Amino acid sequence: MTNLVKIIAFDLETTGLDVSKEEIIEIGAILFSVKESRGRMVAEKLDEFQSFIKATKSNGAFEINKISDEMLIDAPTCKEVLQKFKIFCDNANCLVAHNCSFDAKFSSVAYGKHSVLAPTLPILDSQKIARNIMPLPNYRLGTIAKALEARSEISFKVQESDMHRAVYDCEMLMHVLVALLRGRLSNEEWFAQEFLQALKKKDLHQDPAYIKPVQPKSTGFF
Repeated sequence: MTNLVKIIAFDLETTGLDVSKEEIIEIGAILFSVKESRGRMVAEKLDEFQSFIKATKSNGAFEINKISDEMLIDAPTCKEVLQKFKIFCDNANCLVAHNCSFDAKFSSVAYGKHSVLAPTLPILDSQKIARNIMPLPNYRLGTIAKALEARSEISFKVQESDMHRAVYDCEMLMHVLVALLRGRLSNEEWFAQEFLQALKKKDLHQDPAYIKPVQPKSTGFF
C-alpha cells in the first residue's frame, strides 16, 4: 500500500501549566504510518524527534517530568528547537496530541514569541477520539494504553516510571491511536487523502486544532 497517511505524535514537557508564565523545556515527536500485519493495521514508526530546551526559569514540574535544571544547561534555545520541529513536521499529513489544547496553546505562544514559521498541519486530539470509542473511568493516556494492553490490542508495555517523558509518551500515543482506529477505518481510509475525512464522517473526530502563533499576554492567556 502506498500513499498511506503519515502522522506525527507529539508531546511537550513544560515548567508548569500556566501558558502565560511557564516555558516549554522538551519537545518529543514520532513520525509514523501504518502497515498490515497478520490481517490488521499496526503502527509503523518512521522517524523520531527529541530535544530539550534551555529554560530561563527553574523547572517547577520536576516531580512530574523528572527533567532537572542541570539537564537543560547545554540545551539549544527555544527558537532553534521550534525551527527544527517545524522542519520535522513537514514530513507528515497531520499531528496528534493527547489533550491537544494544552500542546496547541503552549506551541502557539512559543511560535508567536520567537517569530518563527510554525507547523500548519491539523492536530487531532486522541483524548476526544478515545471518548468516542471506549468507556473508561478516565481518559488519561496511560489509562487508555493499559486498557488496550490488557485486551492485547497493543504490544507496547506501559511502564509508569517512564511516563511523562516526551518521546515515551509519543510512542505510547502512536500505538494507542492506531489501535483505537483500526477497527473503525477500512484499509482505504488509512490513505492520506481519505484519513481526516473518514474520521469526521464516522464521528470519530470533528474539527482539528492548529498551532496559531500569537503574542503571549502578561496575565491570563485564554
